[in-house]
Amino acid sequence: MGADLATRQREVASWQLDAAGWNRTVIELYRPVLAEYQRALPAEVPALVERLGRAAPGAVTVRRHFAGDPRLTSAEARNRWALPVLFPSLVADAGGPIDAVFVADGARWRALVGLDAAVLARVGALDSACATNLAHSGPPGRCTDVGAAIVEAALRTDRDRLAHVCALAETLCGKGSP
Repeated sequence: MGADLATRQREVASWQLDAAGWNRTVIELYRPVLAEYQRALPAEVPALVERLGRAAPGAVTVRRHFAGDPRLTSAEARNRWALPVLFPSLVADAGGPIDAVFVADGARWRALVGLDAAVLARVGALDSACATNLAHSGPPGRCTDVGAAIVEAALRTDRDRLAHVCALAETLCGKGSP
């Protein structure tokens, strides 16, 4: 990327959405996850800074972030669920995925980083086996389709629905699934 370490650290740290930006950006279902997101991004800063430091100057490319893109990382694909349908977001590559979903927040770009881990932890607190299956969801497939239902049930703390969709995930996402 060409920037020195201090510049990369400052830039990546600035990617976090504040509460107002969070509420303008994510769908209502995800709003209660704000505190976990805000704790998660700082933990990811060193890896992101290091990743950007390995990129050749000018080597960062961006593309639209859309559901069904087979080039998305699993976290990028699952983070799509946190955004309104057709919400304009981007993903970036620097010789490999940066593993962040970028959203415009006024004149700045912010990123959904750590959100996926926070959501997986919430699912895991309710059903650890289901969280393991959810971690297999990502770019398009039947496992991803049921994954969105798992997240919805977990974030609503709807234990009956969660049990149902987790049973589906066992078949669609478990060992030996397509």
